[in-house]
Amino acid sequence: MPTTLPHAPEDRALASVLIAIEQRLEQLRTSDDLELMLSLDLNDEELFYHGPAERAARLEKFATWEIDLEGCTVQPTQDLYGLAVQHSGHTVSVMFGKRLTGYVAGVILPD
Repeated sequence: MPTTLPHAPEDRALASVLIAIEQRLEQLRTSDDLELMLSLDLNDEELFYHGPAERAARLEKFATWEIDLEGCTVQPTQDLYGLAVQHSGHTVSVMFGKRLTGYVAGVILPD
């Protein structure tokens, strides 16, 4: 059975991307105006997004904006509760949290 060294270059790449994505999502989670932050950063409007999958993709776009993905791929999880980050055969999910899953579902949750 192969072993993965915790300090292998591909593991460090995945870790740095996960940290950067989590930091970007935390900005949204704690924003006073979620929609304004998304609109300003992405230079778009909510009316472009018509369903949960499109809103999850919008969060993906925000979370990965100006981040060096270091060979990682990022996409919404199948259940649309987070982002699946893949690198070198490893997949790690970064969860949106209650406020952002509410946004994806089209429900406005109190801050």
